[in-house]
Amino acid sequence: MKINYDFYKGQDLYSDGDIENEIIEYAKKHKNVEEVFENDIRWPVFYHLTPIRKNILNWYPFKEDSEVLEIGAGMGAITGALCEKCKSVTCVELSKNRASSIAVRNEDKENLEIIVGNLNDIDFKERKFDYITLIGVFEYAALYTNTNNPYIDFLNNIKKLLKPDGKLLIAIENKFGMKYFLGAPEDHTNIKYDGIVGYENKDKVQTFGKKELENILKECGLGNMKFYYPLPDYKLPSLIFSDEHMPTVQTIENYRPYYYEGTEVEFNEIKAYKEVIKNNMFSFFANSFFIEASQEEIETKVNLENAKLISISKTSEKFYNKDYSKKDKKVQIYSMQKEINELKNKIEAMENSKSWKLTKILRNIREKF
Repeated sequence: MKINYDFYKGQDLYSDGDIENEIIEYAKKHKNVEEVFENDIRWPVFYHLTPIRKNILNWYPFKEDSEVLEIGAGMGAITGALCEKCKSVTCVELSKNRASSIAVRNEDKENLEIIVGNLNDIDFKERKFDYITLIGVFEYAALYTNTNNPYIDFLNNIKKLLKPDGKLLIAIENKFGMKYFLGAPEDHTNIKYDGIVGYENKDKVQTFGKKELENILKECGLGNMKFYYPLPDYKLPSLIFSDEHMPTVQTIENYRPYYYEGTEVEFNEIKAYKEVIKNNMFSFFANSFFIEASQEEIETKVNLENAKLISISKTSEKFYNKDYSKKDKKVQIYSMQKEINELKNKIEAMENSKSWKLTKILRNIREKF
């Protein structure tokens, strides 16, 4: 493993704050992250450290002796999985702090190079890759590509780094994901229904629906594509579906949704998906996409029914076992009124009791002194 700082400009442009340092310390001290989750199940900690993150790629059949470019490697959640499957991995990360996390977690990987800096500034010296991954990255293209068509131009620049038969692997939220109709805020803007109505601010971060992504990829010359549907999303996938392997009303029962802290949902997501599945609309409402795109025809074969995914551990259960249901306001008001009336009745009964009347003289004397 080696780190390249040649293109680092001395400023970390993306960060979760001081908690990243805590996560790095956890990574140093705990090879078994389940020990961490026994006491700390905060979202950033769980998100960056849980092995469930690897499920977005550990089922995918990378070809032998492949060279991979991982763009936006974060804190190294899936870098190790890539190193185990591929001949060489070059990962690009904007943040020096996050790059140090990747190094700590993958210090034994001899086939890994970490480049710190903005992809647009890096000179790969005519090098081409078999695979390029954009896991939770494409939605940020407008922030780091200052052009009139940042998403198109970003992909066109990336395509130059692909071998003729190379594949681009994209994981991104679906702006029409079912969880957003339930009332979960948009993952990046934290605004309810923001993606569904087309985003208030398109100059920053935005995701897309399936048809939009197909059109963008076709415009960039990556018209051969295959869609997969990770649930609950690409961040913490525990189920993977595809157009050839769609969920049924039975298999969707195995789905374990999660939402950000403080989220209240309007209805049951699993029940809603069952109705969607009955009407063959799952691909439109899937929460996330994993897309395989190429200039050439895609012939990837994978048996998702037998895909070996990392399961939710016992220590991780408490992360999922939270009540996100929206309480009926009328029921809440009725319950509060009932409690108030009961309290009034208790006070009235106490004031009318003999003991209260007998001690009234003493209470009056105490008030005077």
